[in-house]
Amino acid sequence: MRKILIILTISFSIIIINQKPSHAFFGLFDPTVSGCVYQEPELGNKKIHCVSIKYNESKNPGSLKKAERACYRELNYYGRKYGEIGYWISGCLP
Repeated sequence: MRKILIILTISFSIIIINQKPSHAFFGLFDPTVSGCVYQEPELGNKKIHCVSIKYNESKNPGSLKKAERACYRELNYYGRKYGEIGYWISGCLP
């Protein structure tokens, strides 16, 4: 039992040392693109809606651009639907 624990500890240490910062946590947590849409300042900059979209460039090349486009598309939808006078978008960056 002790040998198994030692082997697992060494393996875990080697994997962590070889990981790049962008691929930390063994790919369990994908990075996200997130943003929010707000009312115009005349209405008090009230938050309408926020989104967070996952992407993983190492698994799916080009997924960052797709996630950015999906973020803007969804926020534009909510801005047009619920923005009384107008709206502005903040974020949609990795």
